[in-house]
Amino acid sequence: MIPKKLIIAEDTINDIVEESNRHENVETGGLLFGKIIGECIIILKIIHSSTNAKRTHVYFEMDEDFAINITKQMEKNNLAYLGNWHKHLGYGGPSNGDDKQAELFLIQNSHKRNYLSLIIDFYNNDYNLIATNYSFDEDEFIKKDIQIQQIINIQELNKIFKRKKLNIRNFIDNLSKNLEDHTGKTFIHSQSNKSQSYKLFYEEIYDLQNSESKTKNKIVYSVFIKFPYLNISMTDKISIGVTLDHKLTRIVEEIQFSDIFFNIVELLPKLKNIFDKSQYYIKILLHSDNKKENSDFKNRIKIIKVIFRTLKSIYIQYSFKAKAKNVT
Repeated sequence: MIPKKLIIAEDTINDIVEESNRHENVETGGLLFGKIIGECIIILKIIHSSTNAKRTHVYFEMDEDFAINITKQMEKNNLAYLGNWHKHLGYGGPSNGDDKQAELFLIQNSHKRNYLSLIIDFYNNDYNLIATNYSFDEDEFIKKDIQIQQIINIQELNKIFKRKKLNIRNFIDNLSKNLEDHTGKTFIHSQSNKSQSYKLFYEEIYDLQNSESKTKNKIVYSVFIKFPYLNISMTDKISIGVTLDHKLTRIVEEIQFSDIFFNIVELLPKLKNIFDKSQYYIKILLHSDNKKENSDFKNRIKIIKVIFRTLKSIYIQYSFKAKAKNVT
């Protein structure tokens, strides 16, 4: 699907304007990162070029090593490289050189289906934003200007995509790779056929020989991220937590999926924090949650016994009255 709309927050535009003003009489630019959802390109992060970039009155060239390193970092945070932004000094949209650069990028990176060029063109103390999407349809190179939708801040995306459903299998695949890079632990995929929920989890065996607990010496401790289903909405919530021996589960936090998808809340540090506090969570599950479960169970038994006694009493009274009536 070819994108037809660019979504960009006002504070991002202000950041581009400020960077452009820092290089008043020359071109400058940077990299664009974010997501492509359906017909929308969403800019979630911009990176300004390094001091090693070449800036002239009619020409701007990115520092290639800088761009490669930054792109690798952003992709670890689940943000895709979308293209570049750069400044023009009153001569409009993309030049022939910009077109050639986009075409070469798509040829050299055949896994990429789109390349975004965002130009901020300054004239008469004002500026104009021009967004152009480049793509290939079979062997035909396509260049098309796309609509720009400005939003106040990234939180507005929740409203825009309130009813948007998407298949997150690719997102989960990328996330599991990033989790392994970030924590050094391999997460396993699990899918429930009944509830259609999807889970990433890491299991580890803990030796409780030195623990005060009177349970068996070894237990399985699991850290998980649970998605409600694959066709998830941006407003749905995912849960992260821990499970002990596949029986006792503690939800540490519930997070709206859009906050993860748009990188507003970073999931990786939250999971690392769970691993760092693993002994604490094991203790909580072994002691506090067990006591609570036992207490809840005993209370339920008490209630059942009271109900049974009441029903039994009513039945006896009814039977006694019925017999008395028959005797009379």
